[in-house]
Amino acid sequence: MERLRFSVKRVEEEPNGELDACKLLGSPVMPEGFFDAAKLDDYDYFVAQIRCDALPSRAPFPTKGYLYVFLNADTLKPKVLYTEKEPAEVIGDVNASFDPSLGDATCLQMVFDGKGGCSLFSEIDPDIGLEGYTDTDGKLTLLQLDGLTLPPDEEKPFRFGNFGLGDGHWVFLIKEEDLIKKNFKHVEFYELED
Repeated sequence: MERLRFSVKRVEEEPNGELDACKLLGSPVMPEGFFDAAKLDDYDYFVAQIRCDALPSRAPFPTKGYLYVFLNADTLKPKVLYTEKEPAEVIGDVNASFDPSLGDATCLQMVFDGKGGCSLFSEIDPDIGLEGYTDTDGKLTLLQLDGLTLPPDEEKPFRFGNFGLGDGHWVFLIKEEDLIKKNFKHVEFYELED
C-alpha cells in the first residue's frame, strides 16, 4: 500500500466552507455533543481532523466518517475518536490550555498533492527507523507527521514549551485487526528524533 503523502499550508482563518476539511490544529468540527462525550482532559492536545471520504479509498481504513486525533501532552498517550455522524458545531479553543506564546496553533490544511513527508492511512514508512521502538508486524500508520516538512516559522507548529514535534516524526500506529473493527482505543504513539 503506497503512502498517502500530504503537505500542509498555513490557514490564518478557517473558511466556513472548509470547516469539515482534513486539517492539523485549528478548531475541530464535531457532531453535536460529541466533544463533551469524549471526556478529554486539559492535557489532550488536538492534533488532526481527518474527513475519511475526502481521501482515496484505502481498505481497511474507513471510507466515511471523521477521525479526530488527540495527544496527551503529559503522558504522550494518544486518543483517537471516530464517528460516522456529520459535524454540526465548531469546537473553539480546544488547545486553549497551552500557552500560545510558546507555539503556534494556527490551522494547517492538509493538501493531498503526493508531496511532503507527512502521510496517513498507509503502511509503516521503513525509512524512519520505527522498528527499534516497537514490533511493527500487523500494524499500519494512521498518521505520520514530519517536522522538517511543516511550514517554517519562528513559532513551530506542534511545539509548546518542552512538548512538541521538533525535527523528527510523530507516528500514530494502529493494529490492522483493530482498524477492521473500527476500534481506535489502542492507537500507539511514537516520537522519533532525526
